[in-house]
Amino acid sequence: MGFLARQFSASARLDKLKYETSIHKALAVIGAIAQHNKLPNRFSLSLTSLLPYGEYQNRQAFEQQLQSALKDFRFRGQRLRVKLERFECLPEGAGLAMIRQRQNGKEWFNAQTIAVLMFGHRNTSLLLFERGKMTVGYTNGLGFHQMVKRVIERTSGQDATALTSAIYAAGSDITADNQAIRALVKSREPKNIDYELQMIVNAIATAKAEYWSRLYDWLESTLPAVNEVILSGGAALYLEQELQDCFQEISTYWGADLQQQVQEVFKDKSNDYCHTFREQEALSFRLIDAFGLFMRFRAQIEKVA
Repeated sequence: MGFLARQFSASARLDKLKYETSIHKALAVIGAIAQHNKLPNRFSLSLTSLLPYGEYQNRQAFEQQLQSALKDFRFRGQRLRVKLERFECLPEGAGLAMIRQRQNGKEWFNAQTIAVLMFGHRNTSLLLFERGKMTVGYTNGLGFHQMVKRVIERTSGQDATALTSAIYAAGSDITADNQAIRALVKSREPKNIDYELQMIVNAIATAKAEYWSRLYDWLESTLPAVNEVILSGGAALYLEQELQDCFQEISTYWGADLQQQVQEVFKDKSNDYCHTFREQEALSFRLIDAFGLFMRFRAQIEKVA
């Protein structure tokens, strides 16, 4: 997870709003696409994007600032002037809801009450769709980083980035024999290694139990009666067993079919960034919401054309 970020020693910047950090990321992506496809210096653009539900109110500011930045910017020495012809921004999770509508039809979708749960590194959010429309949304600060923070507090000298990767790689195998966990040990003195290893194991196990307990309490108090729960976000895979047990009486959708499409599209590139199958699985799973939104947006553009 986060291979490129680790390569460049990037910070998660959880203190910053996503739309503010996304402006330059969007310019870089657009510039790379323009150069790869040998586009002229001036062209128009249709763009769709997602924002966390807690930042969805910033969508107009995001559009305005992106529109202004696109008018004149440089990418790898090339000056580009881009007109933002069409812009759409939806809250994270909406792409998966739209894909369920495309898969089952509007009549089915309009007859359901569907919850989309997004378990992210920064926070957890819930979108509720009733009679075909999003009626309400909730968010909290219970992101995966909270669990990592608790582990750091109970251990010595641990780095958040390495810890995040190791915790995810270990999954439910929180034992002293797990190689991802063993790699976290800082001590080089044989007499201290077992002590530190057990400290790390206990810290991860305790932090995970606390993290899930807080999430469960939030779900119990927030989630109404629904016909289906759509589960997404990087932390959802980590909590897969807990979530399956929690929703065993309710129909769930994990987007496995979409995930296969994403893996097929990016199969030649994912090996550059992912060293293990679990990392490939996590990357494709994190992309399905955006991929679903893109498929819907492309169909809309083709219909207009």
